[in-house]
Amino acid sequence: MWKRTYLLNITLLFAVSLFLVPKIILIEFFSYRWIDTGARSVFLFLLQDLILSAIVYLVAMAAIKKNKLYFYVLSIFSGVLLLCLLLDMRVRELWLKPLDLPLVKYSLQNASDLASGVEIFLNQSSGFGFTFRFIVFVLFLAYLATWLLVGLAAYKIHGSKSAGKERKSKYGAMFILLLSAMFLWSAYTGDARYDLNKNIFINPLVATVRNTISLGAVQDEALLEFEQPTYPLSAINHIQRLDPQPTPEFKNLVYVVLESVRWNSIFGAGVKTAEKYPVFEKLAREGMLFKSYVSVPHSSKGYYSILTGLHAYPDIEIKEAMRLYQPSIIHELKKKKNMEAVAFSSLFLQFENMGGFLRSIGVSNAYEASDMALGKIQPQNNSSFGESDEYLFSASVSHLEDIAKEGKGFIALYFPTAAHYPYNCTSDPASQVAIKKYEECIMKIDALIGGMLDAFDKSGILDSTLFVLVGDHGESFGEHGTFIHNSSMHEEEVTVPLIFWAKGKVLPRNTSTTSQQIDIAPTIADFFGVTDSSLNVQGVSLLREQGRRVFFMSTFFNELASALVDHPYKYIYEYGPGTIAKYNIVDDPQEKSPQPVLGSEFNAIKNRLLSYDLYQKTIFAKKPEPTE
Repeated sequence: MWKRTYLLNITLLFAVSLFLVPKIILIEFFSYRWIDTGARSVFLFLLQDLILSAIVYLVAMAAIKKNKLYFYVLSIFSGVLLLCLLLDMRVRELWLKPLDLPLVKYSLQNASDLASGVEIFLNQSSGFGFTFRFIVFVLFLAYLATWLLVGLAAYKIHGSKSAGKERKSKYGAMFILLLSAMFLWSAYTGDARYDLNKNIFINPLVATVRNTISLGAVQDEALLEFEQPTYPLSAINHIQRLDPQPTPEFKNLVYVVLESVRWNSIFGAGVKTAEKYPVFEKLAREGMLFKSYVSVPHSSKGYYSILTGLHAYPDIEIKEAMRLYQPSIIHELKKKKNMEAVAFSSLFLQFENMGGFLRSIGVSNAYEASDMALGKIQPQNNSSFGESDEYLFSASVSHLEDIAKEGKGFIALYFPTAAHYPYNCTSDPASQVAIKKYEECIMKIDALIGGMLDAFDKSGILDSTLFVLVGDHGESFGEHGTFIHNSSMHEEEVTVPLIFWAKGKVLPRNTSTTSQQIDIAPTIADFFGVTDSSLNVQGVSLLREQGRRVFFMSTFFNELASALVDHPYKYIYEYGPGTIAKYNIVDDPQEKSPQPVLGSEFNAIKNRLLSYDLYQKTIFAKKPEPTE
């Protein structure tokens, strides 16, 4: 009978070994992205997964020997575990963080709006050159085959009496001792980059062990005060203007918030901007152009920073869209300049309560593209995030003319889908390289903005209007292992173009060509002469002397990574492994050569970034008050 027990052991080992496959694929996926793939490192990456496999093996052996019917429950349970590990693998590949409850909750709440992301989730390369869809299919077949063998072995040994109880007990005790040692080893091992050592089922147990034995219980030094606290807008009046001449007078203001449009693809090194994007090139040449850092690479977070002058909340919660009222530059312009605010969006206003956010900052009316296009939008250009941009600008002009006829100035906010995934702006084949499709979407929005300016000119409202064009966040195309946005602190995801332009007006030229989205609101206030305000901001007016600037930012996912730019260096802090990498973004603009940060420099940078995170979370815990 020992041979039958041996058969069950072997088949179960094959079955539980499938739990290691997602992590092995993940290691291969990140093997070209600055992780150590030596034997020791790979073993430590797999340690928690080995613990999970060992636990399932022990439980399955004991249960199946007791009653063959437990096989059915265990096979289903193992299938669910394997599926969760595969989903966790894919989430890590795209967003650099393990699957957790906040992310699941966020995905469920916005499931209908996130549907366009299913294609990239399933069909983009996920490891070893295979798509996630293919990997799931192959592992499903392997799962069926191995558990079928386990079932056959279980029926063969059922009812048999196995000899050598003492020996079994001895081996069982040794196995449990080995498992305990693995737990302790995992608890004493520091976190790896991208949390590659963590298993979503085992890590909570390991964390409990860590807390119990108080590993590394060294108290952090008291955090310094955050160096960019909020301050009243009126304080900028004490800063020297760049140009002593009065700024041009404007009656109207237009924001164009460019969805997913990154700096690198328009004004990056080697880009033929004038050839590919003639409108952007013209506006940048005639106006003010800045490379602008985001606070958080996520749409709603970007809107908040652009329109309030404040850093966004550094976490997955959309606290920016939860308030009924929040101070903003739009409230100030409406009160002091007799202006009316209106928004036009190709993006769906219900996504992350975008419509509610706009009302809270003073936008009285907001229209979706379909509200104005009278059914003309072509379905093939739509996605679950929004609609086509073709009719967004032209259909809005009549609304603005109506405001002008009333003797008021207008504040028009445009939210085109622009270069949002799935980049289906053209009729080219779906097999086209993603970044080429993406940049063709930028070319399309460039042409549409040119058409908008022509329509404004014909209607007579162009000459008195200041235009602000800015990206809400960048976009990753695998440069540092990630795709789309939300989870990287690298330049492709956190830098966007920012252009101020007005027809026939000479705008001041800043000696600095770098800014942050939080600078837009105070700059608008300066342009329109409403700087006598108690509105609290964290940015600076780009019409004033800048001095030395430091730019802070964080990922959409809580305590995944944060960064600061203190030229010429950029520091990226990864919370999981507790490491900081430094890049000289002047000499190494592609961020290919990270330098480790250690010692006193490490402590100083970490302190500054933790102070930023804590300060922003404290700010959002307070109830905002109307400005005078």
